Amino acid sequence: MNHLRFNTISINGEVLSISDAIAFCKCSNSDNLRSMGDFLAEWFTADESIRLQTSGSTGHPKIIEVKKEQMLQSAAMTANFFGFEHGQTALHCLPLAYIAGKMMVVRALYSGLNLLCIEPVHYPLQQLPTSTFIDFAPLVPMQLDEAEDTSAIKTILLGGAPLNPQQEKKIKSLSSDVFHGYGMTETLSHVAVRRINGDAASHIYKALPGIRFETDNRSCLVISAPFVADKVYTNDVVEWIDAESFVWKGRVDNVINSGGVKLFPEAVESRISAIIDKPFFVAAVADEHLGEALCLVIESLYPGAAQAEGLMRLLHENLSRFEHPKHVFFIEKFFRTESGKIQRKKTLQTAMNRL
Repeated sequence: MNHLRFNTISINGEVLSISDAIAFCKCSNSDNLRSMGDFLAEWFTADESIRLQTSGSTGHPKIIEVKKEQMLQSAAMTANFFGFEHGQTALHCLPLAYIAGKMMVVRALYSGLNLLCIEPVHYPLQQLPTSTFIDFAPLVPMQLDEAEDTSAIKTILLGGAPLNPQQEKKIKSLSSDVFHGYGMTETLSHVAVRRINGDAASHIYKALPGIRFETDNRSCLVISAPFVADKVYTNDVVEWIDAESFVWKGRVDNVINSGGVKLFPEAVESRISAIIDKPFFVAAVADEHLGEALCLVIESLYPGAAQAEGLMRLLHENLSRFEHPKHVFFIEKFFRTESGKIQRKKTLQTAMNRL
């Protein structure tokens, strides 16, 4: 598939030649549009490959080189799954520095989508022009937090960060078809999705056409994709169902070994979500007897004694004895990445330092 075959792209409702699109983007006051211009200029060269920065999903962040043809094959897979049609409108409010932002441009080229470009702010849906209908909107979960009405959007695809239980509960009431994608830079964006709301809602990720799954000796997911030369070995522990489906359990590097008992923070957090309505996470702290002890970190001011006592009682009633937090920390504001992921180590260390 020749990456130079496309000669137009639609941006904000205007069909532009590639040269005009590059000039338009580079003259924009928008940082993201200028970055899009840089990406288009890089895409439309004779070079068959492009360099991408990984986020560390399969190990330490690194630079990888992929063929542009592979990115087009990934775009074709997504287009077939979601049924893209020429002229449909897709929201673009993701940073061009990451694979998700780049792939939306490639999908627009491949499928003839109109890109409605908005800065990658925390709440982009609040900036949508009135009477605008969006066929497809890729977002990070944080960008959907303040959304109450998504009736102007047909399909939302979330990615870039796990969903916490509070977010997932809120999403179930939205009218759009909402999916959560699983993928990474090494797989050129999502390779599996699960439906979050509606009758088809499920905790099981289903492979997109042509994708196959297996696990390694750590029970971590291994991905085979027709547009990626080698198998991708992840650090994500999964419950493997079959070659086309799995349940995500957590990161192998997040596993807490407390007195010989292995605890997955994501699983413990799912149970705690029925008790706490504020952002929180669980993590490990060094313990003289257990090796690692489970602690709970809550985004909140320190509560009164009665509230703290009531919280501990609920935790003991709803968790197994191995899952009881040995320490509870409160911090007014979590540290987060641009995509909304909680920076757990930095947040925990800051909370502990304030004691």
